[in-house]
Amino acid sequence: MSQFDAVLAQMAELTNAVKGAPKNELQWEQIEKNFGGQIDALVQQQVKSALDKQPAFRTSGGVPIAHDGTTKAGRYARFLKSFEQGQQHKSAGMVYSPADLLIAKMLLEGQVKNYSPTMGGGAARPASDELENAVKALTSTGSGTGDELVPTNMAAMLWDDFFLASRIVNVMQRINMPTNPFDVPLGLGSVTWRKGTENTATTASDPATAKSTLTATELITEQNWSYTLDEDAAVAMAPSVRARLAQSGGEVMDAFALNADATNAATGNINLDDADPDDASYYLSAGQDGIRHQWIVDNTAQAVAAGGDALGDGDITGAMGKMGKYAADPSQLVIVTDVGTYLSGFLGLTNVVTVDKFGPSAVVLTGQLAAYRGVPIIVSASAPKTEADGKVSTTAGNNTLGQFSIFNRNMWYAGFRRDLLIETDRDIQKRMYVMVTSLRMAVAAHGTRSTNTHTAGAVNILI
Repeated sequence: MSQFDAVLAQMAELTNAVKGAPKNELQWEQIEKNFGGQIDALVQQQVKSALDKQPAFRTSGGVPIAHDGTTKAGRYARFLKSFEQGQQHKSAGMVYSPADLLIAKMLLEGQVKNYSPTMGGGAARPASDELENAVKALTSTGSGTGDELVPTNMAAMLWDDFFLASRIVNVMQRINMPTNPFDVPLGLGSVTWRKGTENTATTASDPATAKSTLTATELITEQNWSYTLDEDAAVAMAPSVRARLAQSGGEVMDAFALNADATNAATGNINLDDADPDDASYYLSAGQDGIRHQWIVDNTAQAVAAGGDALGDGDITGAMGKMGKYAADPSQLVIVTDVGTYLSGFLGLTNVVTVDKFGPSAVVLTGQLAAYRGVPIIVSASAPKTEADGKVSTTAGNNTLGQFSIFNRNMWYAGFRRDLLIETDRDIQKRMYVMVTSLRMAVAAHGTRSTNTHTAGAVNILI
């Protein structure tokens, strides 16, 4: 049995246990914790499988490999040979991409750059000539790439990994922002079709236009490593570093798309309704609001109130009914919910089919656990438990109720002003080296937010 199948089997076992036991006899807190761990394991397996199946180079036209006498015979010759054939390199159970060699080189160079003899732990050792030459061979020009900036082609590969790990942003429309802010024409108004008559001019149609202004918000994370890291260890850990970057990058992009709220005040933010959010909170966008804000605040007519009762079919069909034409094609919809609502609500509905019953040929989104009448259900840790109004209270004990969002994936856009920046520095307090990764993104909804019907949701669901 593969690791993927093993995770699915564990999830199926817990799912059946939840379905078969009286709800009042279940220890929901422990069950949610266990199931949350299983969801993370499932996503990790999905991402790993996707990464392992990727070709060595995923950029247009590939990257020429500039071999020389050193790289042909060096310890990375087999890496380059695999990459040259468009394959990832497999060794000792590890799968390496060209970006992994770059990451290893960056870790070692960051160590040398920030090294101080007073730190102890032995001298910092730079990347070997063999590693230097291997990385140079992987660039389009064969020239050096600098200490901090990721070469364009390899940056694109790392950036692709973020979207492989994403559960929400990966299903949205993507826009590269040439400026910040950036005005995006989000579509035309109603277009009138008429019968045409030969030799007769048609009546002019002048549909109203709509636009949205994208303003990027910077998101930052960091990873630490020891003062003493040799080259073999750096190369060995590079795939794990890349995987963690992909996983965490996908998670923060999803959290921002779902929860973004520009309200920075003592009340009103959907993520902290009755307190002033910390200015460093990831969800404090520079102007745009996310998916939850659309139906909780912008157009409250799109919200269904479950009345503090358990989730029922009527709550889901009621939300879909509010979406009108945007709910006509289930394959274009996505349901995003929290673990508790999924376990205690969705699993109890006969119209929900879990992923372990889809069959091997089914197309499953990253993080998808089930489908409701053909609509994918994604469980996300970024979907919070809330108060009855769908907002998160600063008092944790008040956040006991579930919710879900449902949206048409063609009606939401994720904008990126800057893809990926990776820098290294030394943290003297932790006595570690630190690698800082950042990106700049925005989120936008098609149409006028006060009247949009392409997004809906339900609140006040008993868990």
